[in-house]
Amino acid sequence: MAVFYRLSDTRAPKRPWRHGRRVSFPIMINSWLASLFFFLYIVIAVVIGFTASRRETEEGFMLAERKVGSIFLAASMSAGFFDGFALAAYLAYIYQFGLSALWMFIGVGVGFLWLRRFAPRIKARADALRVYSMPEFFFRVFGKRSGLAFSFILVVQFFLLLIVNLIVSGKVLSAIFPLPYGVAAAIGGAIILSYLLLGGFKAVVRTDFFQLCIMVLMSLSVALYLFGRTTIPVSELNLGAMGWSTTLGFLIIGTFNMMVAPDLWQRIFASRDERALRNALTMGAVILIVLAAVISVAGIATKLAFPDIAPEDALVTSFKNLLPFGLREFGLVLLYAVALSSSDTVTFVVSSILTRDLQNYTRRFSEESMRKLTRIFMVFFVLLALSIGLLYQNIIALAFTLTGLTLALFPAVFGSFYWKLSDRAVFWSIVVAVGSLLVPIYFNALTPETVVVTLPVALLSLVVGQYVSHH
Repeated sequence: MAVFYRLSDTRAPKRPWRHGRRVSFPIMINSWLASLFFFLYIVIAVVIGFTASRRETEEGFMLAERKVGSIFLAASMSAGFFDGFALAAYLAYIYQFGLSALWMFIGVGVGFLWLRRFAPRIKARADALRVYSMPEFFFRVFGKRSGLAFSFILVVQFFLLLIVNLIVSGKVLSAIFPLPYGVAAAIGGAIILSYLLLGGFKAVVRTDFFQLCIMVLMSLSVALYLFGRTTIPVSELNLGAMGWSTTLGFLIIGTFNMMVAPDLWQRIFASRDERALRNALTMGAVILIVLAAVISVAGIATKLAFPDIAPEDALVTSFKNLLPFGLREFGLVLLYAVALSSSDTVTFVVSSILTRDLQNYTRRFSEESMRKLTRIFMVFFVLLALSIGLLYQNIIALAFTLTGLTLALFPAVFGSFYWKLSDRAVFWSIVVAVGSLLVPIYFNALTPETVVVTLPVALLSLVVGQYVSHH
């Protein structure tokens, strides 16, 4: 049985083919085939969660016993940054600027390699302090005030990211099956909770490996099919099409964000040793850039075939309208798995931050089980994110907001590798930088160029704060 969908009442735009033929493209999805692929994905995800829960301990639930090897670590790091939000935003920029949007992932790759230099030091100190989250790390290093500031920024940032990923996954599932967006988003939340509640961080790492395999298979199959049937103009391959300011903005965002990404830090804490950690970051940098270059074919092909759609719709449009029977159903389900690939990490990280904060800042919860508290927070955040995602779906604005928040933390994090920073200086550096982000938000001017304002503001505030605290 097949279900037919149309983007509008008119026929889909015609596609340019390499051999000069123009063919109208019917939008048909075989619901039985898609259901089979979808069912297999859910079964595999739940089985992974169940196996991860066996012989469960507090340390295993929170950080996979701090024994994750290089391959699983690289897969987990890569899957966390090639998720539904990143893919949707990336293909939107590919749609607008062609291959020059690759700078978005080049910046991330450079950030991985830069973090590689400091990761062993972070790992050693985290093990010595027995910390479980990035804010807890800086609570031990700087003090209570800075720890709370880190917690506030990262909880807000990752909660926004969870909303974005559930929005994207809901839209993708709605493209596969005739489901209302709200129901589709709720299904995504239920899937990630099904294995997170069972296996915790160990389940995150194992599902990330599975999802990386899906990403590679999806990207290669879609790109090979579209590349063989689409004439790509040379203009779309121009790496300078975005202009120097946007390119620089992407490089700064990608490079600096990796240094202060709490999910990366949590994976660093969970790594087995220094060798595994260095190898994982190197492999992750290569994997992300190669995958981004491969999947960019889908964005360019979508632009050529559907020149009048909104850029943010390029992701779903390409998979739903440009692929043949079988590959379309398979690709959409794989795309859905990718859309959920960091939702589990985000949910776990934001929940574990609050768990450790409750235990560090209050006596009442100091002896409470980390597993119990984290599970409660996971359910709470997923339900709250789904509620907000029904009302607000501007993923680009949400993405730029969380990027600005992340950059506000960079000066304090980087400075801590070299100097003993004042708790008060770090606190006010973060507060002032976050305040500066309110300006582009108020004037609806969130772009890669404007959100980086939090970086120099945070740096200047930190320098002034350090000077005042020592005089």
